[in-house]
Amino acid sequence: MIENVRKYPVATVAILSFYYAVGVVGISLEITQSLFRALVPFTLLCSLYFMWLFHESANLRLYLTALVIFILGYVIEAVGVNTGIIFGHYEYGKTLGFKLWNTPLMIGVNWLLLIYSCWTLTGIFTANRWLRYLSGSLLMVVYDLALEPVAIRLDMWSWFGAEIPLQNYIAWFFISIILFILLDINVKQIRNKIAPALFIIQLAFFIILNIVFRLT
Repeated sequence: MIENVRKYPVATVAILSFYYAVGVVGISLEITQSLFRALVPFTLLCSLYFMWLFHESANLRLYLTALVIFILGYVIEAVGVNTGIIFGHYEYGKTLGFKLWNTPLMIGVNWLLLIYSCWTLTGIFTANRWLRYLSGSLLMVVYDLALEPVAIRLDMWSWFGAEIPLQNYIAWFFISIILFILLDINVKQIRNKIAPALFIIQLAFFIILNIVFRLT
């Protein structure tokens, strides 16, 4: 069955696009927003599963690297939320699910999902690794700019202050570079037919929700 799914990357991207489009509608409507907020952890895991399904030539090195990125992403966030040193002062809400040390485990999943999919997207445009590090990290900051207002609105997290600190975006940039380098060094070639589209789908999801929230 898994092999059959891999034969249809375009259909898989279409299904994921439809799923996220339904999410936009569900989150936009007050009557269904609480239900769709509860589905956020499931959506992250589902997206990660399908992304991983289309990775070609998976091996132990890939899985270990993915585990390290997950752990690093989680630990960095745990240190950040408990000290305010890395991103600024903030706290997590209930939407991302179970928390350990005031940090949802899903945040590690999110970092892994974004780093892998963004890295594959940059590979479409350039083979130069340093250009990929820089452009990918800038793209991650753009993603966070779209994510932050929606995340606050959906109680993923909240900031202690009226403005999101510039420190947060600077941290996103440099953390992304570090994780891109880690992925690049340990997994030399990544071929994945849906990962670039998945990053674009998620970015579009947050951009559209930003527009919707501004209009309502």
